[in-house]
Amino acid sequence: MGASPRTRAVAARRWGRVAAGGGRWEEAVAGFTAAAELLAQVAPRSLAHGDQEHLLAEFGGLGTDAAACCVQAGMAGRAVELFEQARGVLLGQALDTRTDLTTLVERRPDLAASFVRLRDVLDQVDDPVQPDRSSKGAADAAISERGAAGIAFEELIASIRQLDGFENFLQPPPIDDLLATAAHGPVVAVAVSQFGSYALLLTDGGVEAVQLPGLNQEAIAYHVYTLLAAMEAPSAAARERVEECLEWLWDVVADPVLDRLGLVGPPVNGEPWPRVWWCPSGLLSFLPLHAAGHHGTRFNEAPATVVDRVISSYTPTLRALVHARHAGAGRGVLLAGGRLVAVAMPHTPGAGDLPGAEIEVTNLQTLFPGQVDVLIGKQATRQAVLDRLPAARWAHFACAAANDFYDPLNGRLLLVDKPLTVLDLARMRLRDAELAFLSTSNTALPGARLADEAIHLASAFQLAGYRHVIATLWPISDRHALTVADKIYATLVTTGDVGSAVHSVARTLRSLWAADPSAWASHIHVGA
Repeated sequence: MGASPRTRAVAARRWGRVAAGGGRWEEAVAGFTAAAELLAQVAPRSLAHGDQEHLLAEFGGLGTDAAACCVQAGMAGRAVELFEQARGVLLGQALDTRTDLTTLVERRPDLAASFVRLRDVLDQVDDPVQPDRSSKGAADAAISERGAAGIAFEELIASIRQLDGFENFLQPPPIDDLLATAAHGPVVAVAVSQFGSYALLLTDGGVEAVQLPGLNQEAIAYHVYTLLAAMEAPSAAARERVEECLEWLWDVVADPVLDRLGLVGPPVNGEPWPRVWWCPSGLLSFLPLHAAGHHGTRFNEAPATVVDRVISSYTPTLRALVHARHAGAGRGVLLAGGRLVAVAMPHTPGAGDLPGAEIEVTNLQTLFPGQVDVLIGKQATRQAVLDRLPAARWAHFACAAANDFYDPLNGRLLLVDKPLTVLDLARMRLRDAELAFLSTSNTALPGARLADEAIHLASAFQLAGYRHVIATLWPISDRHALTVADKIYATLVTTGDVGSAVHSVARTLRSLWAADPSAWASHIHVGA
């Protein structure tokens, strides 16, 4: 009997590591490629999400090791492909179910119908909030149902790939497709590995690898720990540690990247701000690349800061960026008469009070008269939120959030009865969603155990269909959250550009709170 996919993937990864340790880079690429191609079998759709997480946990860093060895072997394009294929496996599976089926419907409507039916079964059978899952018999039935649906789904995909023109249906995207993400500005995928750390620059000219010799896992772990500790216990000493982290990020990542891209100063003569999309990996995802810099130089002709040179956006994976852009094709960001649902929880049992939440909603009603559907306090039930989201292009959440670093699928927004979870959002398919503003703490933090899976509330909203998400990397005070939200919306009304609005407000608030980066650099833009 043949070995299991997990056993083969572990062996292939060992092969890659041993070859890399001996400097046999092409052989190492072969080993890591074999391991990456097995990940979908290691964590098949037939398994419950928790089981998939457990199995993928031991393969963290596979994509970055593979990418580093590809660069060493002179294969920069292949580095990007493997970086993408071996990260965000669960997110990729979920994005697959959002694929455009128009051509398949025209050719084989029966297969398209089966695809939708099995997809919907897989979405629903792993629902922890369904009351009938409490009994052992019902739980066993759910596991059996998911297993059968997952196997049938994989068999269906294999059948579709037998059709002429569908050979690459739901296959990992090739480099030419991934390069399309750089259509509106460079995309920077950062791979950190024991075999070398590199920034993979995707531009309209192709792929280039920039070596980052000062970047390693030990240094990243140190700065993540000190940054999170500083955010939890603000003080003068904590602010110094945050500043040290921003300066280190500039020195080891941002400066060499922006220098290679030719972004050596702010735009001049009324030129538009250049854009950069950051795609960090592993624990680097916890750190604020958009705020990196020696901010004491901000008045210099060539300030050594990211925020004074480019507009920064983030994407959890390259495929997620492609998805966000396709989802919003042909739509502008301005409301133009559309609806905005605003959810506010000024008081949540077991969480701190947020008096600014109600003020945020009131300010939205003033800014967008007649367009805001408000769910506040007792009105903000899980079902009410789920019912309102499909009819609104924008969504604003001013409520407490909770994260689970060891089980990121358990990330949630706290409502009056039941929380709105990452899984709830991942199941949604919102056709006209444009912007989700998460005005609460830690909504873009991945799980520490599954950092490469990029599972958090921000990516879940993006998966649900929101082209743009505004989220936070750390805890933020109620007062600061209110100020940031008001200024971003006021800017959005004028510009209609979400990434630009977040960037502009960060620079404005830095001038007011220069000594407190935790306040002005908290919010990030995720998406198109």
